[in-house]
Amino acid sequence: MTAEIILLGRSGQVATAVASLASSTGRTIRQLARPDFDFARPDSIAPVLEPVLAAATPGSVVVNATAYTDVNRAEVEPELAHTINALAPGILAGQCEQAGLPLIHLSTDYVHDGTKGEPYVETDPCNPLGVYGRTKLAGDEAVQGSGARHVILRTAAVYSATGKNFVRTMLELGRRQDRVQVVSDQRTNPTAAADIAVAILAIADQLTSQTSDSGLFHFCGDAAASWADFATEIFDIAAGLGERPVQVERIAAKDFPSPARRPACSVLDCGAIADRFSIPQPDHREALVRAITGILA
Repeated sequence: MTAEIILLGRSGQVATAVASLASSTGRTIRQLARPDFDFARPDSIAPVLEPVLAAATPGSVVVNATAYTDVNRAEVEPELAHTINALAPGILAGQCEQAGLPLIHLSTDYVHDGTKGEPYVETDPCNPLGVYGRTKLAGDEAVQGSGARHVILRTAAVYSATGKNFVRTMLELGRRQDRVQVVSDQRTNPTAAADIAVAILAIADQLTSQTSDSGLFHFCGDAAASWADFATEIFDIAAGLGERPVQVERIAAKDFPSPARRPACSVLDCGAIADRFSIPQPDHREALVRAITGILA
């Protein structure tokens, strides 16, 4: 059964990708975002969501693509980050439970401290290093404790042709300078928002079955890379598309201080989502080429 989508979020990378894919595949989609309601004002959520969820058709799935994602700024705005990432998702999940609708909620690899030494699986304990990771973990726990049928989807290093992300930042720097310093001792799984959208809609279709269980799953690109590795690949692809060559100077994280601590290796194991939903990890290079082509167009 093809799920109808109630999408929370409009301008973010994943929200944009989900809306685009849903529309292109002829799905019914209802999109809610500011100024309809605001996760920064929790009292605005229920008055808007209650009538929308009550009127939803059978087979509808709620997708939460709204979050406070500025990792560094969260360190100086912890209360706002907690409201958006933890308190609001709990209220949303409670509304979904009351309406009997399943919820897909996005989370992050930053719930881990990066010290495991091998890819994290869903059952590994969490130990976030900063405000962003702590508030996202609190949001995951609020969803899990809400009673709503849910899928929490943890992903990493999201990028797309739109919005603020590492790929766009590197390309902008590369147009201004011949050499770029990039951290080489932090590893993650770069993931295209477009691929996340594909996974979300595939999960949504399976959640329309009342026998589908709740769960936590990892989904990300199929290659682990340091930020320096990722930047090198970005500039290699861009050069092949006519951009000038850029050299990546590999540096340690300690030489690039930032307000927020980041995990040294937050690589995620994605075996569970393949087993449960038959969703494989997407080819990272194909996705990256598509994104860079869209940015440079």
